[in-house]
Amino acid sequence: MNVLALGGSGDMGRMAVAVLLDSPSVSSITVGDINYELANTFVEMVGSSKLKAVQIDITEKDKLLDLMASHDIIINTIGPFYKFEVPIIEAVIEAKKPFLDICDDWKPSLDALEFDQKAKDAGITALIGIGASPGITNILAVQACSKLDEIEEVITAWGIAAEIKTGRKPKYFVRPAKLAKKLGKIERKPNAAAMHLLYETIEKVPTFKNGEMVEIEPLTETDPFDFPGYKSMYAVNIGHPEPVTLPRTIKAKNISNVMYIGKTATDITHNYSQKIKNKELTIEEATLALSVEWRELNKKVFQDQNLVNEYIGGPPTLSVIATGRTKDGNRKKIGVALAREPFGAMAGVTSVPLSIATIMVIEGKINKKGILTPEEAFKDNPMDLFNGIAPYCGKNLTGKDILIEREEEL
Repeated sequence: MNVLALGGSGDMGRMAVAVLLDSPSVSSITVGDINYELANTFVEMVGSSKLKAVQIDITEKDKLLDLMASHDIIINTIGPFYKFEVPIIEAVIEAKKPFLDICDDWKPSLDALEFDQKAKDAGITALIGIGASPGITNILAVQACSKLDEIEEVITAWGIAAEIKTGRKPKYFVRPAKLAKKLGKIERKPNAAAMHLLYETIEKVPTFKNGEMVEIEPLTETDPFDFPGYKSMYAVNIGHPEPVTLPRTIKAKNISNVMYIGKTATDITHNYSQKIKNKELTIEEATLALSVEWRELNKKVFQDQNLVNEYIGGPPTLSVIATGRTKDGNRKKIGVALAREPFGAMAGVTSVPLSIATIMVIEGKINKKGILTPEEAFKDNPMDLFNGIAPYCGKNLTGKDILIEREEEL
């Protein structure tokens, strides 16, 4: 099948392309980017006959539709999703092409779901938010909740793990530093993930409480994140799609998304969020400054015992806790986490799931029509995704090998 990878030469896109190039189900990949020099340089560095580059401005709808028409399936890693999610969803529906993305903003996720009937009428499968959080976390939630008959609470969570085992670098992956060196320039631009985080802190965010969706202030402290067998972590509420999509599939009284990156890093984040709100800095300026402070903080982690105490001993990067009752009436806490990760840090845990799900759509293993969330696509067989990710986390691994599953009687 011919794949169009919108944003395929970006940090997330390059990993997705690297994994897809390995698949015999993929005959060609077109890397579409507004920056043709970047896309073409990446394609030349990879050196695969399956790969080509094209310049595309996704705001030019007619050109985008023409490009989509010559491909069998579309993936998108271009953000910010609050700006581009809906226009791209509208385009893939008009083009009648299957689609997957890594949308991690809650509002455009809800907006995209409004197009469900139109996607069904077009006869397409459109799977949104199949990255790390959302994505892996949603499917960890499905796995955790499968152990319970009555669900009281689900907490999807992401944070900083001091140490976690990872797989080898995929054959076709191009490291950011090598690409920048080849281009002969390094742009000082805001980190997309950090900008997304700040964007999710400047307005109220939704959470699911007592069976209803309510809005809360972001970065507000919640109970410490207490994953079975690990140290409790300082945690705060953060705006992500899980609380607005999971209630469609998982019947729980409370569903929230929290972040555990340590109190020091959280306080730094809160400071820059406030500067944006006070109009002292633009979100771009705040993102650049925040990234610098985070880098400096990372250098100090193992030199300052207080920082060591904040970070060391906590659960893996992506984890979920579900609380409820089993058939026998026992009340339990179920913890499920990703114990091993693909190579590439954020690019790995975000884009490997995207690629695995794309291959599953190509092969007809995900074929439900409409706008799907990760938990809807994998609700019957959550291990299918983890089995697909496992080979990228280490040699001869299965889905069970890359998960930590813990239970506690309450």
